Amino acid sequence: MDTMDDAGVVRLSPDVALVQTLDFFQPVVNDPRTYGRVVAANSLSDVWAMGGKALTAMNILAYPSKKIKVDVIEEILNGACEKLLEANVLLVGGHSLELSEIFYGMSVTGTIHPEKVLTNARARVGDTLILTKPLGVAVYSTALADDGLTEDEYREFSSSMERLNLYASQVLQRYDVSAMTDVTGFGLLGHALPIARNAGVTLAINVSHVPHFSSFFGLMERFLPAQTWKTNEYVQPYTVKDDGVSSDQLSLVSEAQTSGGLLAAVRSEQASEVVEALHAVGDIQAAAIGEVEPIRTSADGSKIFLRVTKE
Repeated sequence: MDTMDDAGVVRLSPDVALVQTLDFFQPVVNDPRTYGRVVAANSLSDVWAMGGKALTAMNILAYPSKKIKVDVIEEILNGACEKLLEANVLLVGGHSLELSEIFYGMSVTGTIHPEKVLTNARARVGDTLILTKPLGVAVYSTALADDGLTEDEYREFSSSMERLNLYASQVLQRYDVSAMTDVTGFGLLGHALPIARNAGVTLAINVSHVPHFSSFFGLMERFLPAQTWKTNEYVQPYTVKDDGVSSDQLSLVSEAQTSGGLLAAVRSEQASEVVEALHAVGDIQAAAIGEVEPIRTSADGSKIFLRVTKE
């Protein structure tokens, strides 16, 4: 809880620790099978963000049975099972209840060697920051709700959310990673802040290098998410923005993500090789987006944990 890490880790023996997490949310897409895939990918991600191996999952489901047909629920659960099979994770049960709106999620259990846990608390000065998936989920979700997405745009963001972070985690574990987390509800800046604060460093994020969905800036003019201000309010006291960074670019790194990518700090001399390896396993928009700097302070002496830059 002190570090706001992605999952709970409990040591069982000198060589084995449990990694435990859960998540659930309302639909962000309009297809039930896709919704199930996204839920599974998002729920499993926290185990991989810790460097662990996901083993089992349990369903958490609530829905209005008089409004949603059983075959729709079957589609949701089947979509989730597709991703569990892909990840070699066993479904061992779950719980459902009647509710006025639908919520679906999973509790996930994995394992890891206690000495190999990748926390968000050990970032090193000089490391390069790598993001494995593009941003833009909140803008695209808002556009979808207002019938503002094309079919191509819908496929772009739904396929990104369905993409398992398993493969990126496996790649990153082969390299010297000092800190790692996944980017979800607090946006890129919101999840970067604990990394910086825990290690007592400043994370410099270059918005020119941050990957994003192809129509992000065009759609944002019409479909700016209402919740972006929450992240800005959370990180603003610890953030400086260089001249030239637009409000649109700041919104990109602030908007909430669902089933976003991994954010990792790696040795700078390994960064190019890591990005190439991520591309090779299918995370084709993975990119180096910044670096870890010594802690900066403002004129009043307060600590600056995040610096948003632009080339």
